[in-house]
Parts: sequence; structure tokens; C-alpha cells
Amino acid sequence: MKRRAAAFALLVTAGLLGADRHKIDVDPETDDGVMLQRIQQEPTQPRKLALLEKYAAEYPKATSIAWVYEQLLTIYVEAKEDDKLIATADALLAIDPDDLDSAHDALRAAESKAAPALISKYAELAWDIASRVSQKPKPQDSDEAQSWAKQMDFARQVLDYTEFTLATQAANEPDEGKKADLAQALRSRNPQSRYIANLKKVSVIDLATMDPQKAVMLAEKGLVDDPDNEDFLMTVADFNMGHEKDFPKVLNYALRILDLMKKKPKPDSLTSEEWEQKKAKFTGWANWMAGVVYGKDARYGPSDHYLRMALPYIQNDARLLVAAYFYLGYDNYALAGELNDKSRAMEAVRFSKLCAAADGPFRSLALKNLESLRNEFNIE
Repeated sequence: MKRRAAAFALLVTAGLLGADRHKIDVDPETDDGVMLQRIQQEPTQPRKLALLEKYAAEYPKATSIAWVYEQLLTIYVEAKEDDKLIATADALLAIDPDDLDSAHDALRAAESKAAPALISKYAELAWDIASRVSQKPKPQDSDEAQSWAKQMDFARQVLDYTEFTLATQAANEPDEGKKADLAQALRSRNPQSRYIANLKKVSVIDLATMDPQKAVMLAEKGLVDDPDNEDFLMTVADFNMGHEKDFPKVLNYALRILDLMKKKPKPDSLTSEEWEQKKAKFTGWANWMAGVVYGKDARYGPSDHYLRMALPYIQNDARLLVAAYFYLGYDNYALAGELNDKSRAMEAVRFSKLCAAADGPFRSLALKNLESLRNEFNIE
């Protein structure tokens, strides 16, 4: 990974657009114009640096201040003055939000400082600027077109490098919340990035180790840009299901997960065996949630259908299994009465007995169902 980063640094550095991106406006009749002339004529770098810093301090609103910041950045890069470089890059970006060189310089300085928060900030910022720059139309003038071509090449290199940086940051981040933020920053910018495979997928299990409110916030935020992320869908649905709220959303997400598990290709980050295991787990959970929500809504036919589909997948999860048995018992009890179907009543007895055989909150309810079935259908 370090060798890859070093190669990237050389590649991107080679694509820098160079100095004088911003124009200088010298008026020899003004004090700041006189100082600009002195800056241009000064042959020694230490004295030139002193004059540039003096100008920046005394004339922060001057028309040539962007040019001054640009000169300062060049010197700070060579001198490895990371803190001054970052502050100056921020000042220049406040004037010219599309100055890609400044964002790139700030990112390199943040990496030099080994400051994860700053690396993430400037990687995201540089990507956003490079994305805007890369969409600029080609000019008609041949000289301008040549400069434009260099700018496009540099923007493409920065896009690739920042994606690599975000993926590396995410892979090395021990905090699951921060890891999720970094992963989402990359996915939202380029869902097809070749570096997504480097990420450790932020799964439901990972999110479940966090504070639940934080996990749901991250998942809901992620769904804005990645609406087919089954991990985010499951996290939100499971949270709402557990808190017995927003059942329409739970049902919507559960059905979306089932559809995704049928047609979504295997992610590069998982082996075939891992993907099959995940599909089985999510299929079971989603069918169970859909069945329970339909049952709560007195839609007994769909509830029976989805819960039966869930059974093969949830045999090792006693919590889900007992709840499924209860709702299947009640679904079939209700359908037996609606359809006058004794076979449904027999199914209700079977599932209610399975539920009553296990300790838990549904046991007493299942026993009451069995008593009602005896009285109404004369079935033991």
C-alpha cells in the first residue's frame, strides 16, 4: 500500500498545473502595487517569502491576493511548511473554490502531517473540485485547448488519487462510525470506484456494535446516495422493527431486500461462500419482517406466505423462530374462520403448539389460541 501511495504521489505531482494560475494586477501608483513590483523583482527566495507574507497580511482584500497566495503555496510546498500551506490553500480556495492545485497541495500536506481528519477533508474536497473541473467544456482556441487538456489530465489523476486515499483511510480506520463515513464518502462520489473492493464492507453486524441511534443515522445517510445497499436497508428496517415504529418503511425495505437478494451480483469484497451465507441470512430476516408486519396489519394471507418462506432460514434464531410460529398460528386461525377452512385450523394448531413449546413472550398467547381453536373447531 505504501509503494502504491508513493507511485501515486509521483504521478499526480507530475500533473500539477504550475504557478501563475491567477493574474497579477500591478498599479505602481499604489502602495500594494509597489510591493508587488518588489516581489517580482526579488531574486532571493527568503526575502521574496517575507515580502509575500507581508503583502498577504497587509492587503488581504487586494485584487492580486490570489496570485500572492499561489506564490506562497509554491514556496511552502518546497519548504514542507505543512501548516502554513494548509492555511494558505484554504485562503485561496475561499477566493477560487475551483483551484484544484490548492486542494491537492492541502491533501498532500495533510498526509505529510499524518492527520486522518484533514486527509479525509481534503481528499473529499479535492475529489469534488476535480469532478467539477473535469466537466469544463473544451475551448475553441487551440492554445487554450492545450491548457485545457493538461487540466483534464490532472483532474483525472486527482480523482483517482483521492478515491484511493479515501479507500485507504476507510480500510485503516478502527472506529466503525468513522469507517462508515469514509466508505460512504467514497461510494457517494463514485459507486463504481475500483477502490471500493479495498473497503471492509460496513455491514449490519458492524453497525450493530455501535450505538443504535448512530448506526441508524449512518445507514439512513448512506441510503441517500446508495439506495440499494442491503446493509443500510436492513439496519434501518431492523431498528424500526425492534422499536415497533414506521412499519410501512419496514415492509418497504424488507421487500426491497428480498428483490436485491434475488438479482444482485456477488460483490468483489466477498467470496462466493460468504455471499451465499449473507443472501440466506438477509432473505430469512426480510421474509420474517415482511410476514410479521403483514400479520400486525391483519393481512393474514401475505403474512402466512412470507413467514413460511422465512422458516428454512431462521431455524437457528430462536427469537425469530418463536415469533414466526406465533404469527403463523394466528394467521391460520384467522384464515380458518374467514375461509371456513378446517385445514387452516389444523395448521393453526400445529404452529401454535410449536410456539407454546418454547419459553418466551408468545407462549401464553399461543396457549390462548389453542384454547380458541379447541372451542371453535374442536381440534386438539
